[in-house]
Amino acid sequence: MPVLQSLIENERVNAALAWLIVCSIIVASIATVWQGSFLWATLALAIVALAFVPPIVRRDALVMPPWEVLAVAAIPIWVRLYGTLPIAGFLTVAATALLVTVELDAFTTIEMSARFAVAFVVLATMAVAGLWVIAQWVSDIAFATSFLTTKGELMWDLIYATAFGGLAAVLFVVYFYRHDTASVGHRSQSGDPS
Repeated sequence: MPVLQSLIENERVNAALAWLIVCSIIVASIATVWQGSFLWATLALAIVALAFVPPIVRRDALVMPPWEVLAVAAIPIWVRLYGTLPIAGFLTVAATALLVTVELDAFTTIEMSARFAVAFVVLATMAVAGLWVIAQWVSDIAFATSFLTTKGELMWDLIYATAFGGLAAVLFVVYFYRHDTASVGHRSQSGDPS
């Protein structure tokens, strides 16, 4: 019974922290629009939309992605408000792919091995980076911005995104290994043989 109570409290703490982070991302996206950076605001709102999927599907406000993953996704958005960080876009893209992978693994019947999860996060990061490049190109054409200046810069952007995807994949494996180890520890302390 104490283990069950601990899990319920952990779920509540996770939900409270996750909702706080999601609200701060919404505020950051509004501030980003105010600054005139619509592309970043769209990316921030995409993270918010991904965070809303589990509670909407399960119809339970306590069912939220892990707050740690949301914080990793939110940090580049927050940093972007106070200045430019050249790698912020890559961090956000990798964090978005990480968030998708965590949600698929945690809230669906999909089970991923560690190797597959690493490959999936890297490939998802590359896919999101490709969409990000297309969005930058459309912005350059439609709004006369200058996100993409040279082909070499574009290629390095994709290489950096892939590298950060690898980093996000490692974080995914470490996080879930720690989570699974803690779960096994709780089960063995409670006398549950499973």
